[in-house]
Amino acid sequence: MKHRAPSRFARLAHRAASVVLLASAVGGCAGPPSAQRVPPSSERVLPSNDTLPASLRATPQEVLQDALSAVGQTAYECRRDGNRLSWTLTGSEATLVDRARHSVGTVMPDHDFIAYDGSRFAGAPAGEEIVTAGALTWERLVPRDEAATRSDRGRFTEVTSVQRVSTSGGVPPVAACSQQGQSLLVPYTATYLFYRAAKAASVDTMSTATR
Repeated sequence: MKHRAPSRFARLAHRAASVVLLASAVGGCAGPPSAQRVPPSSERVLPSNDTLPASLRATPQEVLQDALSAVGQTAYECRRDGNRLSWTLTGSEATLVDRARHSVGTVMPDHDFIAYDGSRFAGAPAGEEIVTAGALTWERLVPRDEAATRSDRGRFTEVTSVQRVSTSGGVPPVAACSQQGQSLLVPYTATYLFYRAAKAASVDTMSTATR
């Protein structure tokens, strides 16, 4: 069954699709995101939380809820810094794919994660590390806006933090650019690990365990 974004997210989903088509036109070899272009998380060797740099680790009070693969692009704009022009990252957009190769949501600029069921996680960077040369940094994201992040129900309802790991691509071939205001889209893939608060054991479970 094909999943469709709710109407209140239709504009965001349409924008993501439009950027994908633009990436194909600009980059030549960059095509539309497809679940076939990125292996599901179950086929990837995912780093465990305790092997990550300290700044990226989830807290002991969190447990892994979901691992989603992503294929998309990072957007850059040529901006001036003093006498130098360079590519400045403006955001990432990607399709999120589950273990069954189903598209389940999108990554939007500003570290927003929107599921097709209407739930959302609005993230803010809490840690960033260069792990692989020539690829996007690995990141840890925490809630940016508690009110905007929380939903009554849905895939991202209980998410407390997100890790971006196993990145590939997403950085410009050269740092310098020649025309202010020029834009660039660079394909990337990554795995996003979604965490939620660990649920406390019930009184009955605890009492049974101590018998």
